[in-house]
Amino acid sequence: MAICYPGITAGLTNQKIALIGLIHKALRDNTPLVLPQIVSFHPQGGAHEFCDFDEIYQRAPLEKVFDAFGIPYSNQQSQTEIENVDGWQCFWEGADRWGETGRAGMAALPDLTCQIIRHLVPAPLLSDCAKLLLAKVEAANIDCAIQMRIENDWQGYSADVLPTFSEKDEDYCPDFQGIMQKVVATLGKGLKKAYVLCDEGCLPVSKDIIREHVLDAFGIELFWKSDFLPSDLLKSKLVSSILDFEVALHLSTFVGNSRSTFSCFVTFEKICRTLTAPTSHYIYNLPGPFLGKRRDNGAMMVPQQAIDTLYGRAPLRDILSSDLKWPLALTAHVSTLGDFRSETSSVKGIPSGDLIIDASYPVARSLEGFSLEGGTELPDIEYRTLDIHQHESAWDSTGTFCGSRGQARPLCGFAFRITGAASLSADCLYAGRFDGHPEIIFAQNGEWCRAPDGAPLTALHLLFRPKTKS
Repeated sequence: MAICYPGITAGLTNQKIALIGLIHKALRDNTPLVLPQIVSFHPQGGAHEFCDFDEIYQRAPLEKVFDAFGIPYSNQQSQTEIENVDGWQCFWEGADRWGETGRAGMAALPDLTCQIIRHLVPAPLLSDCAKLLLAKVEAANIDCAIQMRIENDWQGYSADVLPTFSEKDEDYCPDFQGIMQKVVATLGKGLKKAYVLCDEGCLPVSKDIIREHVLDAFGIELFWKSDFLPSDLLKSKLVSSILDFEVALHLSTFVGNSRSTFSCFVTFEKICRTLTAPTSHYIYNLPGPFLGKRRDNGAMMVPQQAIDTLYGRAPLRDILSSDLKWPLALTAHVSTLGDFRSETSSVKGIPSGDLIIDASYPVARSLEGFSLEGGTELPDIEYRTLDIHQHESAWDSTGTFCGSRGQARPLCGFAFRITGAASLSADCLYAGRFDGHPEIIFAQNGEWCRAPDGAPLTALHLLFRPKTKS
């Protein structure tokens, strides 16, 4: 007997999350799965339309994932006895698995959740339509997509649901003028054209009114998918959503609402497909007059987390393709937060992730201690710390916590080194950022990394590199 769920009545992105949960359940229970139907969801009433999975997404790429991870499946739905499971339970499990990738960052790319999304490919007809739309958008010299989550159903969700768990000052439901004010304040007056993502049939005012007002007030010309494609192609809300999504994935600049799973998945899916973090993705639901630059992998829905450098793990020093990605985990105790972990090679044999912990933004938090963990087959690595009271620790070995937790004793210096025979073949390189110092401090092979004035450490980056020929 195979497991499946009847298509859930939700937006397309939430259906992707439920699919993630179903696949994880099949792996955990060692039970065959059948791919579910996809629903064309009408949030404001009307009959939902149910489509076979193959009409919307290609089956073969996902089956490669199933084979690679040893997940049993059946591709003969009509000939398979099916146990219907709760689709919303699958959604909540999928949400948990997706959230785990946000905490792991780029280290999660080889894992099952990211591979599911990487191999979720639109069906050929939809893919061709998306390519046609994208070509028209690019021919119009548009390279910025703006999600306007201002539809009537979102206003209801913002009034009834979001206040129960969001901060009071979060700007999760601005009108189109409020969104565009933040766009112009952040991206500048050089922006002249933008592609708008929304459900055109559920807008509180017509797109023509929005277009006219934005052009008059900001000098920006707005475009929607209906400006490029015939209306009969856009009758299906499911098709319209996929087309908007594919355009947003391919344009270099994207502005969205981190409380919208659609917006989050634009960033998440772009990273899964390209294996590279986008540099120009923003959110508008932060308090204040500006957009926030997205630094996470798209899995953080709380706006302050989406812009947090902890989840971005941006390198403090150059990373080379020849660097040694030993399977290690760096855990640091961050003031006011607790322990935070970064790791490399979370899947055996597949290099991924970086040993970076950066607590410098949006509020500078100090690192109070850290530990490095790895297997016994790895080279011997030692480290030591210097705290704000000028206490120098002894050299500690992998697996030992060095520093303090919750004692208001931030680190102001640290050092790493490789010992034993491996030190003849590899260098230990590291860098730190210190509170009040925009410049990054570099050190290597046992040297102290510290600011001249003893400022608290807010970020560190550790890597290993083969020695160059002498």
